[in-house]
Amino acid sequence: MKNITKGGITVALLAAALAVGCSSSSGGADGAVSGTAGAGGGAGATPFGFTEGDTCFDVVSIQNVNDVCGAQPGTIVGMALPVNYVAATGTLTVGTSGSLGAGTIAFNQGTLTRANDPTDPTMTACMWHQTDMSEVTVTADNEFDISVTEDQSMFKAACTGIPAGGMCSSTWTWHLKKGTKTPPGCM
Repeated sequence: MKNITKGGITVALLAAALAVGCSSSSGGADGAVSGTAGAGGGAGATPFGFTEGDTCFDVVSIQNVNDVCGAQPGTIVGMALPVNYVAATGTLTVGTSGSLGAGTIAFNQGTLTRANDPTDPTMTACMWHQTDMSEVTVTADNEFDISVTEDQSMFKAACTGIPAGGMCSSTWTWHLKKGTKTPPGCM
């Protein structure tokens, strides 16, 4: 079954800098970039940051693809996804309506989750339950890997191509980097 194209992704970051007393200025001991919020750093780890507010991140590459559900994540490579970071709450949101989940990041890592009931845009009577769990690893300022597990189940009878057993799971890893486009024109 073809899945709805992911127009956006949501990721939430915990302002670990507040919890461990890190600075968010370029002169701070934690090395965060001025104008960004630090994602935290463990002993010996370099804390990386994100630019606050709405930005667009380019999907640079994909690997580890196992697309059982037909999500077609490879079609997004070369495109940009909206990302939002709110330093006051430590919240990072990736994609339109947070399609790849929301969560917190500390020490350059975190887990994002989202559950919803999408509708097939070509057949509105076809709905299913979908959960996305995304493991984020921040690799540099405004750059991260996101390993996604997308599960689909509870398909309505109107759907065609329902997977065997009535459920499926797709996995992939994207590498994203802050791009030059500006929201809302990321896609």
